[in-house]
Amino acid sequence: MMLLWMAWTAVLTTWGQTAGRTTVVADAVTRAPVAHASLYAKEQGRFRSAISGTDGVARVAFEFRRLTVSHLNYETTIVRRLSDTIWLQPRYRSTAEVVVTNKEPEWIRRKLRQVVRTKEERYFSRQDTLGFSYRTQSIGTNSLYRYHLTGLMAMRSDGQKRYAIAADTSHITSADTTRLTDTQNLRRMLYEDFIMELDNGFIASHKWGENPDFQGQTKAEVELLFRSKNRTDDRGRIVIDTARCVILEATRQTGTRTNRHERMSAVLYSMAQLMSGYKVTQWTRDYRVMYALRPDGTLYPTRVTYKMYFANTDGEVTKDQQEFSEQTGGGFPNMEATLDLRPPTTGASPLTWEVLPPAWYLRLSSDAEREHDVHLSGLPATFEIYDE
Repeated sequence: MMLLWMAWTAVLTTWGQTAGRTTVVADAVTRAPVAHASLYAKEQGRFRSAISGTDGVARVAFEFRRLTVSHLNYETTIVRRLSDTIWLQPRYRSTAEVVVTNKEPEWIRRKLRQVVRTKEERYFSRQDTLGFSYRTQSIGTNSLYRYHLTGLMAMRSDGQKRYAIAADTSHITSADTTRLTDTQNLRRMLYEDFIMELDNGFIASHKWGENPDFQGQTKAEVELLFRSKNRTDDRGRIVIDTARCVILEATRQTGTRTNRHERMSAVLYSMAQLMSGYKVTQWTRDYRVMYALRPDGTLYPTRVTYKMYFANTDGEVTKDQQEFSEQTGGGFPNMEATLDLRPPTTGASPLTWEVLPPAWYLRLSSDAEREHDVHLSGLPATFEIYDE
């Protein structure tokens, strides 16, 4: 039997309308507002949090002695009183707003199309086993969840390009022991990889330009800026080695319109709207990847960071859907994760491998697929009770 299932999502409450003190979270270098930063504290055994809006404004409707302010792209800071502005130091070099003129250098598209032609042999053909460390953090209005998973990772050689992992350590930090293991963001980082998704259609649908101020490790490295021709909420940058024709880094930020277009079936989304009033109200995605270049010219992602803010409304959530969401760690609007990959150390081979299916947001799902998701949410883990 096939059922229409919405991916685990968060329904925003009216926290932003609650009376309380406000502050603006901003970038200490660019002075720009920082959207979807988390501000949280645990006082007298109760976890409370707020999330900054697209204008950087956060309403803190709770008392605190120590307030933690965090965002994946910034250094975490702790404040003891609420000021008008909380300044965050960026972890990454900021890229100026993409400005691409109609005088696009001809070599850019030619070079990118060459990357597309050679990516199978440069990126997908290797069957290496790599060590990995995956960390994810999700924050809701009244709860915090962290998960750290380490082990080995390999791509199965069955022609389907499916990753598999063998867990070494699995550790959950939460306010209680009810949460389960969450590999959703891990799967997103692996299967929504920039090089995997780069094709001639992507090249054609974006405008490209070179950053003349970029200084790479070699003269062959250049930074290319891009933005969508059709949607204003899709832009990013890549660093490309023009001599070896490989991408070394990529950053992409996408908003609600682009994410709905690329990550959801328009037909299924319309069906969900008619059936239950389901509507995606805000969906941002911030993705960064660095690739390791081997001496033979092949690549693998060595570090990936991923931040997603997903808010929706749903007029009719069934008991089965709510239970499935709870089983797979759902209910958080503000999520961020990091993945580090490295050559494995020598040692005994693990006995148990788990296949990771691609992550999903809205799809027709079979019972077997749902059971697989539930199985992955039940990986053995140790617990630590959160106490900031």
